[in-house]
Amino acid sequence: LAAVEIVNDAQKRVLFDNTHAETAGNADWIIDTDQPLPVPDQSTVTPATPRTYWLGSISSWGIDLVKRGYHVATLTTSFGITYGNGSNPYDLSNFDVFIVTEPNTAFSAAESTAIFRYVANGGGLVAVADHFDSDRDHDGIDSPRIWNKLDAQHLWGASFEVGVGVSNGNFTEVWSTNVNSAADDSTIHGPAGIVNGLEFHNGASLILYPGINPSVRGSVWRNNSPHGNTGAMAARSVYGNGRIFFIGDSSPIDDGSAQPGNTSIFDGWAEAAGGDSLLMLNATAWV
Repeated sequence: LAAVEIVNDAQKRVLFDNTHAETAGNADWIIDTDQPLPVPDQSTVTPATPRTYWLGSISSWGIDLVKRGYHVATLTTSFGITYGNGSNPYDLSNFDVFIVTEPNTAFSAAESTAIFRYVANGGGLVAVADHFDSDRDHDGIDSPRIWNKLDAQHLWGASFEVGVGVSNGNFTEVWSTNVNSAADDSTIHGPAGIVNGLEFHNGASLILYPGINPSVRGSVWRNNSPHGNTGAMAARSVYGNGRIFFIGDSSPIDDGSAQPGNTSIFDGWAEAAGGDSLLMLNATAWV
């Protein structure tokens, strides 16, 4: 299988990260076990293709994107996170959207620089975290703290709530309908449909910093939370010419179709009509 496919210039290209222990422990945050390109080939995907066509807990996300005209690929450690490296066919500059689902190892200084440059120059980033203390590879740092370390100055306008005893650092919110009501919020009113709610099964909320980045906006908050700078379950912001979407739980993207032997899986993707999958597809389109 060739390392890179030739795709139509009109296609939006989405790169899913698998360089930061996304399959550590009981995690399985990949679109397919065949990488960097899924098998069977995505050119064979049709509107009737089942979401179990590929093997991975976020295969539904990948399949649904392909059905909407996207081209998808997985970034492996053989290529690594770079920006502006012409010798790397999976350099971020070759993709419109970079999706990082619950990273379990910290980004290096070079990777951080690459990601910031990518977003500033017009790239879209989807940043998925999980609850506080969800350290699947037991290296002393979990995904919300990894994201917070990447943007320690809150230049993107948001951070995840972490810390022992922080109630919003690990909570379950079954069907929050507390969505942003603005008609121009494309993460709620987007091409996949209108989002009515979002479900968390142990996640962390976001703190927003509009004083640092005035573009930051919440998309969904916890039930009974004001539409303010705390209690946000999902949010988005603009940085330079690029966009970032944040979500504090990996449950909404889990589609219950992990690799054999992994039974700690749940179908959050299809759990609620008008919810999780619509938000993630709208968010991918927005970034």
